Amino acid sequence: MLVYMNTFENIKTLNSDFPVEDQFYASENEAIVADGITRDPIGIGDLSTCSSKEFLAKYPRPSGAELAAKEICYTFSKNSGLLRDRLIECNNTVKKLNDRCILECDYLENDYFGAVASCVSIKNDILYYAYICDCGVIVFDSLGNIKFQTEDDKECYSDSFINRIDISWNLPEARVIARRDYRNNLDNTYDGKCVSYGAITGEATAISFIKSGQIKLSNGDIVLVYSDGFSKFLHDQDFISQVIGFEKDKFENYVEVKSQSDYEKYGKEKTVVLFKVELPL
Repeated sequence: MLVYMNTFENIKTLNSDFPVEDQFYASENEAIVADGITRDPIGIGDLSTCSSKEFLAKYPRPSGAELAAKEICYTFSKNSGLLRDRLIECNNTVKKLNDRCILECDYLENDYFGAVASCVSIKNDILYYAYICDCGVIVFDSLGNIKFQTEDDKECYSDSFINRIDISWNLPEARVIARRDYRNNLDNTYDGKCVSYGAITGEATAISFIKSGQIKLSNGDIVLVYSDGFSKFLHDQDFISQVIGFEKDKFENYVEVKSQSDYEKYGKEKTVVLFKVELPL
């Protein structure tokens, strides 16, 4: 049963016209969360020269990240079948979007529009899931124990290598290296293992980074589909308690207070869709 769905905006951009780059779609037994890939501000190469106010002012509107995330959710909602195949179709529609909007990708201001995503379909006592990169799915049992969680592929395989780039992220050269060499690049290997991450950008190689599977559910299990802004919440016992004894107003107040308490850990844009499993006796 679908219990809750919401995007909590970045607390630094509340009450502004900054694009909402997390998007979602949910029905009674299916959901997808898509997290758009942040864009570069227009006309600014060296981000160290750009104040927060100028970054917001120069940020593209409409945002290609928002457009891609919306396209993914819409495409998912209009298709059926295996979740992996539906994400492949989402990649196809984002390719069409990029074919219209990006004449030549420079991995900066004219980077591909794209997003990462996770999705689920619940059929009786089986949870089917598919995801790419750092959007995820987690299942708690009725006591709050974690039964299953998808892996954050970017954190596990790419981040440590991206962090070794000996150029400040503020400089365009660093952002080009990260997006060109570590995103959807099957040839980027270390000790025989691919250390790139995937994203739905319309590139054919993105398909290889989609992961999928299924697990058996029990009565009372709680399924969360989330964007990476919720990742730091998921193992906090207070958060788990909020999920198990879910009350909308209390949950939203808890998330908002935590978001204010530590911006870097909790305050960025984040989306969650929550299901509670109710099986027939």
